[in-house]
Amino acid sequence: MAEKEAKEKNAPICTTHKHEKSRLKKGFPQETQHDKLSALAVLRIKSVFVLQPMFKHPGSKLGFIKRRFFFLKSLILFTAFFLFSTAGSLPAAAPPVLDNWHHKADTSPDAPLRAGVRLSGAAVTYSSPVIAEIDGVPQNGLETAVSGGDGILYVYRADGTLLWSAALPNARCPETGSSKAVSSPAVGPILGNGIPYVVATYGGLRRSGCDGGVAVFRGSDGAKLWSFSLRRFSRREKFWSFSYNVVSSPALADTDGDGKMEIGFGALDRNIYLLNGSGSLRWYYNAADTVFSSPAFADVDSDGRLEMLIGSDITANARLRPPTKNGGFLYAFRTTPRKPKRITFQDSSSYVWRTAFDQVIQSSPLIADVLPSNPGAEVIVGSGCFFPERTSQKKGAWVKILKLTDGKVLRTLPMPACSSASPAAGDLDGDGALEVVSIANGHTSIGGVGSSRVIAWKPSNAETLWSVVPRAGGSNDPFGADFKSVVIADLDGNGSLEVIVANGTNIDILQGHDGAALTCQERRCAEGAYLFRTDRVLNSTPAIADVNGDGRLDLVIGGGRAHYGVLYAWSHFSTFLGSSPGTMAPNAAPWPMFRGNAAHNGVY
Repeated sequence: MAEKEAKEKNAPICTTHKHEKSRLKKGFPQETQHDKLSALAVLRIKSVFVLQPMFKHPGSKLGFIKRRFFFLKSLILFTAFFLFSTAGSLPAAAPPVLDNWHHKADTSPDAPLRAGVRLSGAAVTYSSPVIAEIDGVPQNGLETAVSGGDGILYVYRADGTLLWSAALPNARCPETGSSKAVSSPAVGPILGNGIPYVVATYGGLRRSGCDGGVAVFRGSDGAKLWSFSLRRFSRREKFWSFSYNVVSSPALADTDGDGKMEIGFGALDRNIYLLNGSGSLRWYYNAADTVFSSPAFADVDSDGRLEMLIGSDITANARLRPPTKNGGFLYAFRTTPRKPKRITFQDSSSYVWRTAFDQVIQSSPLIADVLPSNPGAEVIVGSGCFFPERTSQKKGAWVKILKLTDGKVLRTLPMPACSSASPAAGDLDGDGALEVVSIANGHTSIGGVGSSRVIAWKPSNAETLWSVVPRAGGSNDPFGADFKSVVIADLDGNGSLEVIVANGTNIDILQGHDGAALTCQERRCAEGAYLFRTDRVLNSTPAIADVNGDGRLDLVIGGGRAHYGVLYAWSHFSTFLGSSPGTMAPNAAPWPMFRGNAAHNGVY
């Protein structure tokens, strides 16, 4: 009966758990694949059918995420103790705060100022800020958008004042916690009329009864244009999911040249979606497993239309035709409207190509021309950290470079351990060719050697340009590759590029051509060294732009304190950074934010 129902719905059948039959007798729907509901270090929920303790074995994603949260709490407590115990003995200076981007430590008149503007709600967890022209008034500088973990979307002006905030559709879900919004908003004129809109997906990393989906707000005043609820959609389409959360960040692109932008994203309901800018559905694909990756857009087959490239997870299933193995896929989907709008798993007419890997693809693809020997651009993507289960010897210790036109793997860039980080690109050494930069995890529970690393490669020969263990203030986040990215920019405006990465409660700035640290790396910093100080572990990607139009690049990232969120912004890097000068145009920012640009289309 279950097999018949699955065939009628064109859904793969998961048969790996002995509890399924008893669950089906109790009226629970049959699911297509196991659910992976976490990401940081790849939290993976077995199957909705398995009635088992949440932390049954060390290999489970839930057990892993629990240990990850315990580690983060320990890191925060250690950092607080360290700062307290060494107060007065650390000569490290704090970088200059962007004008007016500060808040008082408390409500007393003589309270000291702290870096960053205070948010009205909870801390920013994994959402990376996007800096863009949002209010439609270029004369007043750029605006910054970010999602708080409690489901509140914020947009701040260049002067650090709030332009508007809006509750995402799941913000009022009664469940507590700060995991209602973990993705990064995108910005673009999606209706083709020149008016900027902020597009935000919502949903968290925890097992949750809250809804997930995407919502769109007018940039000038925060008026909601529309929202797309995955729970409502699933009821209409008559499919059931264990989770409706969206971890994938939205990507925007005009795929067919009509002047309007389409919106792509994946979800933990095991579907990949493409919507029109008006909010109507163009199509959705049953990926048969969870999707953490965020899309990129490129013209894969030279037909004048853009395809959508996105990764997914996949679990072994011998009953599928052809059978699947544990691992992941990278797809290049056609973006033309379809009838019916539901695309069944492995319907090859929906994609130009699909490449299989032996590890989940939770990294987000980058489109850039990094191989001079191969005509045109390539696709660069990392992996994830799940398979094989119940062992620390995870596969996926690589970044792959694929041919854009057919998905063939052209190069493998070796890493010391797996990584769900999204790669970045830039000409770090000024030789006219792009380097690839990413982060490798370091925790021994997923095959690392104890510390995360930032690695830059020469992709033409897969050689490492440099490999550095970031140690801001003497500490290193061994899960530094969890769903974040480096950014690349000439922060101090002297013609050379820097690589910037969040690390624990700090930010590391590395010299682009050799990886040399430009911020304090020691527990006791040398006189004149600079150290970023925040109050909780930073799990997102910084954003770089000249926010206020003063000719200098600024750095923005979200974080928070125990009871409120903070949006940090620093500036005036030329006064202290001291990088080696280069020959590039000053203030270049080839990869300034998560997914490369405000539309999050992943294109260099």
